[in-house]
Formats: sequence, C-alpha cells, structure tokens
Amino acid sequence: MLKITNARVFVGGEFIDREIGIEGGMVAHIGNVGESDETLDAKGQWLLPGLIDPHVHLREPGATHKEDFASGSRAAIAGGFTGVIDMPNSDPPTTTVQALHEKKDLAKKSKCEVFFHFGAGENNFVEIKKANPSSLKIYMGETTGKMYLDGRTVETHFERFPKEKPVVIHAEGNNIKKAIELAKKHNHRIHLAHAPSAAAVRDAKTWEKATVEVAPHHLFLSDAFNPKLAAVKPPLQTESERQELWSVLNDITCIASDHAPHTLEEKEKGAYGFPGLETTFALMLKAYYERHIPFPWLMQRLAENPARIFSLGKRGKIEKGYMANLILVDPKKEWTVKGEELQTKCQWSPYEGWKLKGKTILAIVQGKIVYQENEFV
Repeated sequence: MLKITNARVFVGGEFIDREIGIEGGMVAHIGNVGESDETLDAKGQWLLPGLIDPHVHLREPGATHKEDFASGSRAAIAGGFTGVIDMPNSDPPTTTVQALHEKKDLAKKSKCEVFFHFGAGENNFVEIKKANPSSLKIYMGETTGKMYLDGRTVETHFERFPKEKPVVIHAEGNNIKKAIELAKKHNHRIHLAHAPSAAAVRDAKTWEKATVEVAPHHLFLSDAFNPKLAAVKPPLQTESERQELWSVLNDITCIASDHAPHTLEEKEKGAYGFPGLETTFALMLKAYYERHIPFPWLMQRLAENPARIFSLGKRGKIEKGYMANLILVDPKKEWTVKGEELQTKCQWSPYEGWKLKGKTILAIVQGKIVYQENEFV
C-alpha cells in the first residue's frame, strides 16, 4: 500500500487534512491509514483528483511531427490531467472499428489514461453500432480534417445513436441552434464543444439534456491576439464578447483545453488550433486566485463533470473505491510559460511569457506514480 501523508486533500468540495491509502490502483483509505509499504510526504501541498480533459487532438496517427500519444500524454500529466479524451479527426479518422483498435494500440505508450470519441461519417452507421462508443463526435463546422457533415446525415446520426449517450458537436453560428433543435427533436443528450461566446452557451442551455464546454483560449484571448497565430475554430471573439463569456460561468459544464498542436510554421500558414494541455489548469487557477471562480467550481469542471458526462467510471473525485488518479499541486509555485520548456512536441504556446501560479509536482495514474519533480517515472 502507498500512503500519502501531510497533504491538503480535496474531498467532498473542501480541503481537509487526511492520510490517503492507495491499494490495487484504487483509493482504499481516507483517514488514519496505518501501516504501509511506502509513504509519500506531501509536505502540505494540495492533493487533488486527477483532471480529465474531454477534448484533445493528440495527432496520432497521421501527424506525429506535431504530437503523438507519448508526447501529448506527457503534456497532459505535466498540466495535471491524468485522463484525456482524444478526438477522431486524425488521419485516418476514427470512424471505423479497425481505426479505433489501431489508435488504442498506438496509445499504449501513453503516460496518462486515454479515451476516445468515435467519429460520425457519411455512412458509418454499422461501424458505430459495432464499436458501441460512449460518445459520438459530429462536425457541423469546418476544421482540421475532412469530417464536416450537414443535412440529413446529421439527423440520421441523432436518430440512430443511443439517446442516453452524448453526441459531441463541433458547431459554429447558426449551426449551434440547429444542433440543439435536433437534440430536442430526438430527445437526445448533446455536448457542445468549445463554445466561444456567452450566446453559444445560452443557446446550448435551452435544452435540459445539453452540456457545454469552454476552452481557456476563448476565456483569456480575444481577436486582438497575434494575427499570425490566431487561427482557431471557433474563432476568437471580440474583447467585449470575451468578457461576456465570463458572465455565464455557472452554465458551463466543463473546461476543456481543445489541445490542437501544430508547428509554428503551420500556424503561420493558418492552421487551426492551439496547444493547451500544459496551461489550462494554471490559467483557471489564475481565475481562482483573482476570485472569478470558487475552487469547488474548478474541480467540478475539470474533473468530476467530464468523468460523469462521458461515463468514465469512478474517476474525477477522491473517494474510497475510486480510481487512484491523483495529482499533487504546489499552489504557490510561480512559473513563466516558455514554449521551449513544454512537453508538447510543437514547443510553443499562445501564452508565451505569461506568469502563472500553481504547478503539478507529482501525478499518480491507476495507483502508480508516473511523474515527480519534473521527471517521468
């Protein structure tokens, strides 16, 4: 058994002083653990549930020059994420059972847990049924890859995919309302990815079975950002729209990085997306320190809600019988974002030079220490 002592443990919505005992990959004890094979002294740091990012593009297969499961999972762990859900717009796309199995094999080298959204295609209804995924991603907007769908095909996916499982939608503008109307028509769960504005969040929340995520770049960057690097889908909004997005925080269900790495050369040619796994948590901690959000809100949106929405089992909380996916965070650690020091292959960040506070110093995945003091075990 691994015993963690002297930690400020986040349990039940608050910090408490408790020992944690880990056995068989699970949280076995919370309280006085007693004898153990190994003891880890947390030295007063925060012990949190491992974060879960429901929206990442790890680029393997097909674009491993900008990321792969090894580098992307290291970026996730360094950023506090012990689990991620990979998007299907790789090359080939994750729209067949074979492609999914091949991707799972490639992901075996990951340092964190990796789950997968299955992709909706023009006519892959049989493949979806065979794969029986926990979520289906539909692209109702143009982005990286060739998975854009419209018209009758989209509605057929809503008709055929199990109503109790979420359809994850990439949509922009009027297509957001169209997606919500389809969900209402078919009484279907729906998850709106990377909502860029307060209006998009409000549109989603007109349906009781809708959940909605927001990416940090829509919260922290506006369309005044460096035009050479600004391309992202959905696009950055005006400064007033960016500020308004903060006004609907309580309607946001998840914070997701939408980690979408490209080389700097590709970005300057207009490639869509930003790397974000290593900055998302620290940026949201910035909002916490500036008293924009309470800490329990943050843990719900970064850990508990993603696990619940996407049926990831007993994850997202520190609780007896839950998976021992945990992070130890130094809340006072100040650091400056430097692309050359990041784990992501692309080695740049839209937040270059930003001074942030709060750093993951240790990570445990399925009961095993995988990261400690900037080193991967």
